[in-house]
Amino acid sequence: MSDLNIVIVGAGSIGCYLGGCLIAAGAEVTLVGRERMRQQIAEHGLRVTDWQGRDSNLSSEQVSYSLDMSSLQDADVILVTVKSGDTRTVAQEIEVHASPQALVVSLQNGVSNVDVLKEYLPKFNVLAAMVPFNVLSKGDGHFHCGTEGSLALADPDNLSQLLIDALATAQLSVDTYDDLTNVQWTKLLLNLNNAINALSGIPLLEQLSNRAYRLILAQAISEALAVYRAAGITPVKSGKVIPQIIPHVLSLPTWLYKIVASSMLKIDPTARSSMYEDFVLGRKTEIDYLNGAIVKLAQQQGLNAPVNSAVTGLVKENELGGASPKLSPQTILKAINSIN
Repeated sequence: MSDLNIVIVGAGSIGCYLGGCLIAAGAEVTLVGRERMRQQIAEHGLRVTDWQGRDSNLSSEQVSYSLDMSSLQDADVILVTVKSGDTRTVAQEIEVHASPQALVVSLQNGVSNVDVLKEYLPKFNVLAAMVPFNVLSKGDGHFHCGTEGSLALADPDNLSQLLIDALATAQLSVDTYDDLTNVQWTKLLLNLNNAINALSGIPLLEQLSNRAYRLILAQAISEALAVYRAAGITPVKSGKVIPQIIPHVLSLPTWLYKIVASSMLKIDPTARSSMYEDFVLGRKTEIDYLNGAIVKLAQQQGLNAPVNSAVTGLVKENELGGASPKLSPQTILKAINSIN
């Protein structure tokens, strides 16, 4: 392993999982995040597992977890995993504490975070990246990856080879692109289920095994695809998933859906969306950057997006409450129909 110094800013579920995998493989990593997470790791260490059998246990002594942004001063690579609403604040901290020679990589949901980072960090090289898999915090410093997928990274100038090598050593595969824009819009389609899963309050596999919930997701994605066409955005194939056929697959009878879906995406029975975790922790969600982004794009095209508007509204009504509202498909549909 090289002497690459990696700092992961906003080390929650995704950041701790990636950091744990890298540390277990011998990388020099500092996690920067909240006191709640620092305390968990101090008491229990850091454990990372996945649906394929990965199981790495790190003692608290093996994990450097800081609350202080001054930890950025020696970073060669900064992985940004904060919530989208915190991007501007983190960019300002990076500008103050980090060297402009540090490579900044956004591993966040949504499509606008890299633009924000570039605006506030004009002297830095900033790359867009995407995490396709789901990570759930199981408590006591345990983070479990419940779905498959390779990290995606836009690096037209080949600035990230040392990082890619470190990730490969940690058994984290990376697909590189010259431009990640359409890949990010494609991931956003899949992320439209984050809110539906959080509102349902049940694991992803159970939720997607319920055709009534799937039909709501099919409506949300069909609506988004129509907005994309109006905006000239062309979603691309992601792994085995072809965006244009997703609504059709979701609408299949459950017995047939399970056959088709099992060949497209592997999901652990315990996996849940990150927004479900936001509900449980009573914190603000990223809904404005997910379903809300479809609503905003639709407005820019002179269109309406009632399905994604209704889902966005339901999330905002229920966030910060400390629990999932456990809404039935019928309740979600009622909200959608009230807008249509």
